[in-house]
Amino acid sequence: MRIFLDTNILLDVVEQRDPFFAASKEVLERCDARGWDLLVASHGLATLFYLTARKSGKSAALDAIEQILAWAEAAPLGDAEARAALSYGITDYEDALQVSAAVAGGADWFITRDPAGFTASPISVLSPEEFLTRF
Repeated sequence: MRIFLDTNILLDVVEQRDPFFAASKEVLERCDARGWDLLVASHGLATLFYLTARKSGKSAALDAIEQILAWAEAAPLGDAEARAALSYGITDYEDALQVSAAVAGGADWFITRDPAGFTASPISVLSPEEFLTRF
Protein backbone atom coordinates (compact mmCIF):
# COMPACT_ATOMS: atom_id res chain seq x y z
CA MET A 1 0.00 0.00 0.00
CA ARG A 2 1.21 3.52 -0.82
CA ILE A 3 0.12 6.36 1.44
CA PHE A 4 0.54 10.04 0.52
CA LEU A 5 0.94 12.53 3.37
CA ASP A 6 -0.24 16.10 2.90
CA THR A 7 2.17 18.76 4.13
CA ASN A 8 -0.02 19.54 7.15
CA ILE A 9 0.60 15.99 8.43
CA LEU A 10 4.36 16.46 8.09
CA LEU A 11 4.19 19.79 9.93
CA ASP A 12 2.13 18.23 12.71
CA VAL A 13 4.84 15.65 13.30
CA VAL A 14 7.91 17.85 12.84
CA GLU A 15 6.56 20.69 14.98
CA GLN A 16 4.63 18.38 17.35
CA ARG A 17 1.56 20.55 16.86
CA ASP A 18 -1.19 19.87 19.36
CA PRO A 19 -3.84 18.63 19.17
CA PHE A 20 -2.87 17.04 15.83
CA PHE A 21 0.51 15.51 16.65
CA ALA A 22 -0.67 12.23 18.22
CA ALA A 23 -2.92 11.13 15.35
CA SER A 24 -0.47 12.22 12.64
CA LYS A 25 2.40 10.39 14.34
CA GLU A 26 0.25 7.30 14.76
CA VAL A 27 -0.46 7.28 11.01
CA LEU A 28 3.30 7.12 10.37
CA GLU A 29 3.82 4.40 12.96
CA ARG A 30 0.96 2.29 11.66
CA CYS A 31 2.23 2.54 8.07
CA ASP A 32 5.72 1.61 9.23
CA ALA A 33 4.43 -1.40 11.18
CA ARG A 34 2.64 -2.65 8.07
CA GLY A 35 5.55 -1.96 5.73
CA TRP A 36 3.53 0.48 3.64
CA ASP A 37 5.27 3.08 1.48
CA LEU A 38 4.94 6.74 2.43
CA LEU A 39 4.95 9.52 -0.15
CA VAL A 40 5.29 13.29 0.16
CA ALA A 41 5.36 16.14 -2.35
CA SER A 42 8.71 17.80 -2.99
CA HIS A 43 7.09 21.23 -2.88
CA GLY A 44 5.62 20.24 0.48
CA LEU A 45 9.14 19.65 1.72
CA ALA A 46 10.05 23.15 0.55
CA THR A 47 7.10 24.56 2.49
CA LEU A 48 8.07 22.57 5.56
CA PHE A 49 11.67 23.79 5.28
CA TYR A 50 10.57 27.43 5.03
CA LEU A 51 8.20 27.27 8.00
CA THR A 52 10.50 25.19 10.20
CA ALA A 53 13.56 27.33 9.42
CA ARG A 54 11.66 30.47 10.44
CA LYS A 55 10.65 28.87 13.72
CA SER A 56 13.65 26.70 14.63
CA GLY A 57 16.49 27.64 12.29
CA LYS A 58 17.87 26.26 9.04
CA SER A 59 19.82 23.44 10.66
CA ALA A 60 16.71 22.09 12.38
CA ALA A 61 14.75 22.42 9.13
CA LEU A 62 17.36 20.49 7.16
CA ASP A 63 17.44 17.80 9.85
CA ALA A 64 13.65 17.49 9.59
CA ILE A 65 13.87 17.08 5.80
CA GLU A 66 16.56 14.41 6.16
CA GLN A 67 14.43 12.53 8.70
CA ILE A 68 11.36 12.66 6.47
CA LEU A 69 13.31 11.41 3.47
CA ALA A 70 14.62 8.52 5.59
CA TRP A 71 11.09 7.10 5.79
CA ALA A 72 9.24 8.69 2.87
CA GLU A 73 9.71 9.06 -0.86
CA ALA A 74 9.30 12.35 -2.70
CA ALA A 75 6.64 11.69 -5.33
CA PRO A 76 7.33 12.85 -8.89
CA LEU A 77 6.25 16.39 -9.64
CA GLY A 78 7.22 17.91 -12.95
CA ASP A 79 5.65 19.58 -15.94
CA ALA A 80 3.09 16.85 -16.62
CA GLU A 81 1.96 16.81 -12.99
CA ALA A 82 1.75 20.62 -12.83
CA ARG A 83 -0.50 20.57 -15.90
CA ALA A 84 -2.60 17.66 -14.62
CA ALA A 85 -3.21 19.57 -11.37
CA LEU A 86 -5.21 22.10 -13.39
CA SER A 87 -7.68 19.41 -14.44
CA TYR A 88 -8.69 18.04 -11.03
CA GLY A 89 -11.29 20.68 -10.21
CA ILE A 90 -9.56 21.55 -6.95
CA THR A 91 -9.71 25.31 -6.49
CA ASP A 92 -6.54 25.59 -4.36
CA TYR A 93 -3.73 24.97 -6.85
CA GLU A 94 -1.26 23.97 -4.12
CA ASP A 95 -3.70 21.28 -2.99
CA ALA A 96 -4.12 20.19 -6.61
CA LEU A 97 -0.34 19.86 -6.90
CA GLN A 98 -0.34 17.64 -3.81
CA VAL A 99 -2.95 15.41 -5.47
CA SER A 100 -1.04 15.37 -8.73
CA ALA A 101 2.11 14.25 -6.92
CA ALA A 102 0.10 11.55 -5.14
CA VAL A 103 -1.31 10.30 -8.45
CA ALA A 104 2.15 10.30 -10.05
CA GLY A 105 3.54 8.38 -7.08
CA GLY A 106 0.85 5.71 -7.33
CA ALA A 107 -0.70 6.51 -3.94
CA ASP A 108 -3.64 4.42 -2.76
CA TRP A 109 -4.71 6.91 -0.08
CA PHE A 110 -4.23 10.62 0.53
CA ILE A 111 -4.02 11.64 4.21
CA THR A 112 -4.76 15.25 5.17
CA ARG A 113 -6.32 17.23 7.98
CA ASP A 114 -8.39 19.05 5.34
CA PRO A 115 -10.40 16.35 3.53
CA ALA A 116 -13.04 18.92 2.53
CA GLY A 117 -10.43 20.67 0.35
CA PHE A 118 -9.90 17.49 -1.67
CA THR A 119 -13.43 16.38 -2.57
CA ALA A 120 -12.54 16.31 -6.29
CA SER A 121 -9.44 14.15 -5.72
CA PRO A 122 -9.15 11.05 -7.90
CA ILE A 123 -7.49 9.35 -4.90
CA SER A 124 -9.46 8.47 -1.77
CA VAL A 125 -8.86 11.05 0.96
CA LEU A 126 -8.91 10.42 4.71
CA SER A 127 -8.17 12.46 7.79
CA PRO A 128 -5.61 10.93 10.16
CA GLU A 129 -8.43 9.89 12.50
CA GLU A 130 -10.38 8.25 9.64
CA PHE A 131 -7.22 6.47 8.53
CA LEU A 132 -6.58 5.14 12.04
CA THR A 133 -10.18 3.91 12.33
CA ARG A 134 -10.05 2.20 8.95
CA PHE A 135 -6.57 0.70 9.29
